[in-house]
Order: sequence, then C-alpha cells, then structure tokens
Amino acid sequence: MNKKGFTLIELIIVIAIIALLAAATFVAVDPAKRIGKANDAQRWADITAIADAYYKYAVDNNGVYVSSTITSGTTYWIATQDDPTTSQASCPGTSTVISNYVNLNSLITGGYIGQIPDDPLGADNHGTDYYFYNDAAGVVIIGACNKYSGTTNYPSAVR
Repeated sequence: MNKKGFTLIELIIVIAIIALLAAATFVAVDPAKRIGKANDAQRWADITAIADAYYKYAVDNNGVYVSSTITSGTTYWIATQDDPTTSQASCPGTSTVISNYVNLNSLITGGYIGQIPDDPLGADNHGTDYYFYNDAAGVVIIGACNKYSGTTNYPSAVR
C-alpha cells in the first residue's frame, strides 16, 4: 500500500518556519513607525511626570505656583534654565502663540521630579519642546510640541 501525503512532523515544521518568517517580516516592515510610537510613548511619560510633579508641588504649597512668572491664561515653553540662549521654534501642539519661557526647576529642588525631561527628538536649546498652560480656574495643561506623524493628536496631560 503506497500512501502519498505529508506527515504530521513535516506539517508542524512548515508551520513553524512560516510563523518565524511572518514574525521577522512583521518586525522589519516598518521600524520607523515603531520608533515614532516609542517616541510618543516617551512624550506621554514625560508630560505626565511634569504634570504630576506640578500638581504635587501645588498641593504641598497651598496652591502656590512653581514660578512667580506664571500668568493665568498664558502658554509658556518649559525651559531647562532661567534664560534660554536660543529662541524656540513654533509649537504645533498648541494653537496659542508662545513667546515666554517658564523654569520649573523648583520641582527638581523640591524633590518632586528628578529632572525636567526633554522631548526625545528635541534639540539642545535649553527648551524641552514641551509647553505649560494654566488657566484662571487652575487647570494646568502640559503638552508636547512634537508627535509621530502617524498619530492625529499631540500628547497632552490635563490636571
């Protein structure tokens, strides 16, 4: 009796090879997309950390601002020093014109955050590529000026 066909072992080996090739192709197809999404995840983590640190500072200090230069209803660049040496480019993450910087280093010295994070793709211009907004009702928005081109919304945290 002469039977033709594949054995179970042969089928399992072929399926395993196809699965490995599919996994390798999936990873290699669009690494730029994966890097872009990883950068957006880092932006979310950064702005959330800044927002949480700001909120904790405000609670511990009876609602006092981190910086005396903050005016309600004004959007600021978040700087890493008092007097940034270079001008910041526009921020597409917010429709508001931004011309002033705010230094949040009191969050570091107060132990609320280890360092003021910088955008993963940000240039070293003493700005972070993140913005700070505080309205008259006390709502704080920390947002990113950059995003991965494959996403629709700029990352922002509201507290």
